[in-house]
Amino acid sequence: MDFLIEGVNFLNKGAELMLYAIQEQVQEWDSENTTSLNIKVGNFQQRNQANVNHLLWLNSRKVPVAASTFNQLATITPKNIRERHSLALESEIDVVLDASGFLFSDQWGAEATEDKLKIFSRWRKQGKKIILMPQAFGPFTSERIKQAFTKIIDCVDLIFARDKVSFKYINKLNSEANNVKIAPDFTNLLQGLNPSYIDSLIGRPCIIPNSRMLDKTSSAVSSNYLSSLSSIIEYLSQKDLKPFILIHEADDYQLGKDLQSRANEKITLIKEDNPLYLKGILGKSSFVISSRFHGLVSALSQATPCIGTGWSHKYQMLFKDYNCLDLLVNFDNNINDTLGKLDLLIDESTRVKVIQNLEVASQHQKALSKQMWHEVRQVVAV
Repeated sequence: MDFLIEGVNFLNKGAELMLYAIQEQVQEWDSENTTSLNIKVGNFQQRNQANVNHLLWLNSRKVPVAASTFNQLATITPKNIRERHSLALESEIDVVLDASGFLFSDQWGAEATEDKLKIFSRWRKQGKKIILMPQAFGPFTSERIKQAFTKIIDCVDLIFARDKVSFKYINKLNSEANNVKIAPDFTNLLQGLNPSYIDSLIGRPCIIPNSRMLDKTSSAVSSNYLSSLSSIIEYLSQKDLKPFILIHEADDYQLGKDLQSRANEKITLIKEDNPLYLKGILGKSSFVISSRFHGLVSALSQATPCIGTGWSHKYQMLFKDYNCLDLLVNFDNNINDTLGKLDLLIDESTRVKVIQNLEVASQHQKALSKQMWHEVRQVVAV
């Protein structure tokens, strides 16, 4: 069976984790299953390294002329030659798994949802199974997005909202839909790997910055974000805990450098390109302070305590799922509240209790992900 993975890219490590998690599962079902990415996603080298086929997409206004010409030539190329070069045609795709993460929302505008509706409608006519993997949805307030996503609900086979708030946003559009379900972020099942330098990071607190906290939050939060992280680093350094900065996404590198330059003493900054190594590092950290959603998922799913902050409802719901909502903070101007929560993770006795609670929650979340995959397989097999 041939699967197309939609919504992922190589510019986002969380998206790469979702790609690997999907590949791992479909290969577990049947080693003959294949996965493809649109030829517009990354480049040939990146797709080859990810062990995916290159989907040749003919009917997109966004495909350059040269690529369109290449696609047309490929359609008349014998299949055995295409297979030798891992080239796949749209007509050969059986199942579409959309792992956009967070796209269908007022926050990203109506055009993104409308574009998805067009291609989903085409794939539905072609008889493909379409499943929206666990992701955040909403809010939907503009009429354009409401209309487009209401049609998407009717167009696809399954939709998995990643949290109850997202589910409610969808339910307001169509309370009768029986193809909308709730399931957690499915990268929680993916095992991390340890980089060669892991020994130098074991047992140290990790800080993951997020540039979206500067443009997606209120002025009170955005103006205090960098200084709040700096205060945390200083506080941990004074206690000789040797905090380090971990760059989870390339967009955050400059923010990480700014944090590093603000520190009174030299602070380690890690820029790691392999998302599985990122998850391995987070599993070995004593605790994590993160604004990156998948950095939080990777840590919490391994029972690594976290102080979190974010810019949408998905952060609150994630911490609720892991029974640690009290560790979610708001970087406005009350740094003392944040430092007080840090003390809970610095103190060994309270940190152990947090870890024990996370271990129970993590097992439950992983069980829910396995149930989600069971439901996906039932739909795919029909």
